[in-house]
Amino acid sequence: MTVNIKERYTISPSFTFIIIHAMLFGINFVLMTVKPIQFAGQDTWVAVLLCSAAIHLVVFMMYSLLNRHQMDLISLHILLFGKWIGLMLNLLFAFYFLLVTVYQVRLFIEVIQVWVFPEMKTWSMALVLLVIAYYIISSGFRVIVGICTFSLLNTVLFATIFFMIPYFHFNNLLPAMSHSPHDIFKASKELTTSYMGIEILLFCYPFIKTAKKSQKWAHWGLISMTSLYIIEVVFAIITFKPEQLAHEVWPALTKYKFIQFPFVERFEFIGASATVLRLFPVICLCIWVTSRIMKFTFSIRQVTALPFLLGFVFIAICLITNRIGVDVVQSWIRLSGITIIFGYIPFLYLFDILRAKVKMK
Repeated sequence: MTVNIKERYTISPSFTFIIIHAMLFGINFVLMTVKPIQFAGQDTWVAVLLCSAAIHLVVFMMYSLLNRHQMDLISLHILLFGKWIGLMLNLLFAFYFLLVTVYQVRLFIEVIQVWVFPEMKTWSMALVLLVIAYYIISSGFRVIVGICTFSLLNTVLFATIFFMIPYFHFNNLLPAMSHSPHDIFKASKELTTSYMGIEILLFCYPFIKTAKKSQKWAHWGLISMTSLYIIEVVFAIITFKPEQLAHEVWPALTKYKFIQFPFVERFEFIGASATVLRLFPVICLCIWVTSRIMKFTFSIRQVTALPFLLGFVFIAICLITNRIGVDVVQSWIRLSGITIIFGYIPFLYLFDILRAKVKMK
């Protein structure tokens, strides 16, 4: 069973690099260093490499499944588990991606409320963001991938790090390899949330021309993001002490306070506002996947499902009134993401191999 997509709706394999980069460079990036550094300190870069190696293995499993059956996870669920169990699993993924959207939008609004406009109402910003998201998603998958390219512009802000050289303390990197394997493993576990988003490929696969060729681009996207993660971790270590990071919520934004220009008094306003370029790729891809699941589950058009999905996201965002609510949603997503990446995907991979061997016998 092959899912056929018209060529005018597909993208080049090289755009897989951009999809991976956009999904892993979301709003969560601004707080990714806090907990891992508390566990592994100056050895956190080792945890990044270990976590990245495990994610590369998971991507290999994903492509083994997708290349073998030439279909996305929506159809694969029905093929492997039957109609009703398959539909239930698809709906669980739809709820997961909705939850990711709620968390990403609410976290961005919190960043803007803390750093730029303290008196801004949550509902007003959420409404504007979701209306823009509706316009992008209704334009189709190729437009969404085009929006993902804007997330690459945020890497330009990394050049501003060099303005902070006078504040660096390179002795914070010593002594090297002084933490136990257990501490490094705990840091790697915390870093898993930074790699959540690779599962989007399970749904984008049919929309990639000659999709088998996209695997190398997916791995290159992971390598590029691993490099950015290591840079972010190292600069956080040489800028802050571990006890300082314990009191920082957004260390990636706090560092912008050290940057001063004669023509820009508060550079952190620019850094905080620029995170919107990371937001739209993530929420548009997540809502697009959810609407596609609704299309196959309830036989409705994706454009028809969009207002209802965005309305649910809007209500959920308004119900999260404080930081405690954001942390609760984050814990749910963290548990769900780790289960999908290191539990469900390997299970699917092994189950499909065993199923093929049983059918041969």
